This record gives sequence, structure tokens and C-alpha cells, in this order.
Amino acid sequence: MPTSGESVKPSLRKILADSHVSAVAIAVLLFRSLDSAFWALWGPLSRVVSFLFTAVAILDIPYFSYTLDLKDRFTLFFTFSYLFNSFVYLAAAGLLSRWVYGIGPLCSLSKYRTRLARRNNA
Repeated sequence: MPTSGESVKPSLRKILADSHVSAVAIAVLLFRSLDSAFWALWGPLSRVVSFLFTAVAILDIPYFSYTLDLKDRFTLFFTFSYLFNSFVYLAAAGLLSRWVYGIGPLCSLSKYRTRLARRNNA
């Protein structure tokens, strides 16, 4: 119990909720999650598009090997590592949002946006 004249220090959660830091951190984590998901899908999708263009160009099904060569193994490794990173970023954004605001990351950013729009910066 603080005596008269003493003030209680606010908790870290309260400080983060009152500042822009948590909203920016959540937005950056969500952006990194989307970026990692894009790069995870880039390798397999580029291979599919290349296969389809080759099929159209030669008017037949192109040759492909049923076994995984070194390039395929690296592609799978990078795809799964990017997917794992995407999941970690998304989980971190969710945990931070639930700890600071008590709601999910997208909902917290939309509520923060409305709170920021109402703020008078004059």
C-alpha cells in the first residue's frame, strides 16, 4: 500500500497498452508472418507455373522425376522453414496481443486504429 504522496508504478502491460509500441510490434509481426508465408509458397508455385508453361509450350506433359533430387530437397526444406517462421511470427503476434489487449491481433489493431483516429494531436 502506498502511503500518501507515493505513486504506484504502472505495470508493463498498462504501459504497452497506452503507448504505440505494442500496436507497432503486433503489426510488424503480422507483416513478417505474411512475408514468410509468401516466400514459403513462392518456390512450389514457381515450379508449378514453370511446369504448366512448359506443358503448354510443347503441347504435352513434360518429363519430371518421381524421386526427390537435391534441388527438390532444398526447396522442401526452405518451404517448411518459411512456414515454421510464419507460424512463429503469427503466434508471437497473437500472444502479445492477448497479453496486452486481451483480444486477437487483427481485432486489437482495428480497435487501436479507431482509438488513434479519435486522438487529438493538436
